[in-house]
Amino acid sequence: MKRSTRRELIAALGATAAATAVPPAWGARLLSRRPAIGPGDFEDGVASGEPSGRAVTFWSRIRTERPASGAQLIVARDPELREVVASQVVPTGRAVNGALKARVGGLEPASEYWYAWESGTDVSPTGRTRTRPPHDSAQGLRFAFSSCQNYGHGFYRAHANAVAEDLDLYIFLGDYIYERRRAGARAAFREDPIMANDLGSYRRKYQLYRSDPDLRELHRLHPIVHIWDDHEVANNYSDNDPPPAPLQRAAGYRAAFEWLPRMSPATDRHRIYKKMRFGSTAGLWLLDERQYRTGDFDGQPRRILGDGQMQWLIDGLRQASTRWKIVAQQVVVAPIGGGNMGDEETDPSDSTDNWDGYPADRARLLGEIERAGVENVVFLTGDAHIFLANLLASDFAALGDGSSRRPAAVEYVGGAVTSPRRNPPDPATMPPWNRQYNGVNRGYAVMGMDQGQLVTEYRASDVSSPAGGTVTFERFTQPAGANNFSRESFG
Repeated sequence: MKRSTRRELIAALGATAAATAVPPAWGARLLSRRPAIGPGDFEDGVASGEPSGRAVTFWSRIRTERPASGAQLIVARDPELREVVASQVVPTGRAVNGALKARVGGLEPASEYWYAWESGTDVSPTGRTRTRPPHDSAQGLRFAFSSCQNYGHGFYRAHANAVAEDLDLYIFLGDYIYERRRAGARAAFREDPIMANDLGSYRRKYQLYRSDPDLRELHRLHPIVHIWDDHEVANNYSDNDPPPAPLQRAAGYRAAFEWLPRMSPATDRHRIYKKMRFGSTAGLWLLDERQYRTGDFDGQPRRILGDGQMQWLIDGLRQASTRWKIVAQQVVVAPIGGGNMGDEETDPSDSTDNWDGYPADRARLLGEIERAGVENVVFLTGDAHIFLANLLASDFAALGDGSSRRPAAVEYVGGAVTSPRRNPPDPATMPPWNRQYNGVNRGYAVMGMDQGQLVTEYRASDVSSPAGGTVTFERFTQPAGANNFSRESFG
């Protein structure tokens, strides 16, 4: 793709541009001296994320031999970067692995912007991003979501297809990286020789994953949010069997913040759960189902969210005024049998890693939704390496197939980008609230919604080739107020 030249960027900055600030949580230690543009190459691409109606977080990374450097961010209304609206010199260094981040405010809602980074020796690719609609907007929305993108198990053809989608947001539901190595016979398609267990190896893992051109292009063209699952640290590490060393856990979290367009909160530097509002059409709740788990070999009550996050979610859903309430989270909510499906080396009879292992929390959350009469709650789920569509209720036995009792919510499990497939169970063993199951296809999901309905499509990708195609194979149409859906299958 064409990059702007340094001369073109300097000319663009002749226009009036509002300065932006580096939030203290990210940049305070690096701002002990006046920031300056330094040398470095942008070999890891650009990204944007955490969009609000007025602000976006921008990311890139400098590779340089110097211990400290810096780059200038330029944000504009046009792809040629002539109508500059903001610029900022952002410092970086070895302490943050060369990462560059800036939270730019003063933007217009529901608008597209383009941006690039300039160092003393290089100019980054030009990225594109989009702000959220204003709170009173009833406009339609399109989200895409995926999980489980194991580098060694295939090519990211899902991301190549998503690049061309018209999206307001792309949601990563966890397992953005896999901490284990995939080399030799264990690598189905690509070599991944890195076993990540400390800060340096987690950083190298992210660098390897971002070497994929389709993942870099997805980040370049769509704003994203990310919630981690287990493999960002270690498989099922929250079961404390055995617990990872505190330094390993902190290293996994830190690397995730360094490599993704997300700011670290000043009062809780590893907090990732939050709410985002997209006009009057949708509220989006992002959960953390690893950091606050208790009840495994720790003498505490069994909780998947922790008491604070659970109450925050319940209160938020009760008070929500948006048409759709979208809960983006990591592991399967519905009981479907087959146990812990999130890892190919885990005993399938072990269901303790999913919400099945936390039945009291599940019953409480879904029961509160039912008692409060909250409509149009939709769970987006990763981890399982399968495509699923489920009806949810506090009492699944009484729910049946949802034809005689109204479900509390709906769950869409959007498959895996590349991670290993699951053999389908005997249909006779599947519970009635499961309305679709596909453990063969790899891919991602796209969800479009307006005030009247929500439509979710499952896309299947050929991960065996860097030129593999993607097709839609399922569509679910959910009318507002129904808490249920109709299904169309293709191919």
